[in-house]
Amino acid sequence: MPPRPARTLCLAATLIVVWIGDPGAGSANASPPLAPQTREQAEPLRQAVRDVERERVRLEAIRAADRYLETWNTRDPVAWATSLHFPHVRPGLGRFSLTRTAEEYARGVNFERTIGTGWHRSQWDSYDVFQTGPAKAHVAGLYSRYNVDGERIRSTVITYIVTRQGDHWGIQARFAAGSADVADPQRAAARADALAAVDAYFEALDDPTDIEAWASTLNYPHVRVADGTVEQWETAEDYIDGLQGGRLRTWAGTRLDWAEPVQVGGGGVNVAVRYSRLNPLGDTLSSYEAVYLVTNRDGHVGVQARSTFAP
Repeated sequence: MPPRPARTLCLAATLIVVWIGDPGAGSANASPPLAPQTREQAEPLRQAVRDVERERVRLEAIRAADRYLETWNTRDPVAWATSLHFPHVRPGLGRFSLTRTAEEYARGVNFERTIGTGWHRSQWDSYDVFQTGPAKAHVAGLYSRYNVDGERIRSTVITYIVTRQGDHWGIQARFAAGSADVADPQRAAARADALAAVDAYFEALDDPTDIEAWASTLNYPHVRVADGTVEQWETAEDYIDGLQGGRLRTWAGTRLDWAEPVQVGGGGVNVAVRYSRLNPLGDTLSSYEAVYLVTNRDGHVGVQARSTFAP
């Protein structure tokens, strides 16, 4: 199915004028001051502003995804690297590493190897922006590779982590779930295993002081995209000893509000989640959305990568 056309949403201006008095004080025709709006009365306007902002981010994310595939089809590594943000990483079931610069990334691209598989071009089957924030969006993409005769070679599902750096939107990370050609029984099993892994992660996270239990629910190398940064830990020991394990926790517990697989592939499952941080009394301090890539690495089903809107 081709991607739906981008809608153009334009907010020309929103002007609220509150008349607080007549310069000619004492005029018999002066209007009485308006009562201040209550929170409930002001909420529709706030929601409209939020909706406009979400639509703006959604359109930027779609443009970034289109630019990514367009530059890929040029077969020019330098051009393709301009669609990415750095540090850049493509976590998945296979080997992967963090690339620090566009120049380093372009040097590692081998189009000849891809062409050797019969590839001629790639094309989107669909994409969906399923989570947005002020400077980041998560895009569930399905694309296919075709040969010169227009025959499909394979289809792949990936969640693209799109970020803003300055005024530029680009792909910061790609959570590779693998081949889209998965039989229904395997798809159902992978979905169930992924949800169980997410549950296990949040059960461990409910005690933020038990870093070892938390780290045991992850797969390594492990990736976290948040705070405008990309972090990668090669081992559980690195994770426990590093900045992530040693962060000062300002909350006492975490609650998983919901989890929903958005992509199931031959190499992993991308799961959209919403979670809340709690104080010692169990009250909600804050809530965030995120996407987790869950893989089965060497027999261990765990969270391979996370991209969250939390600080």
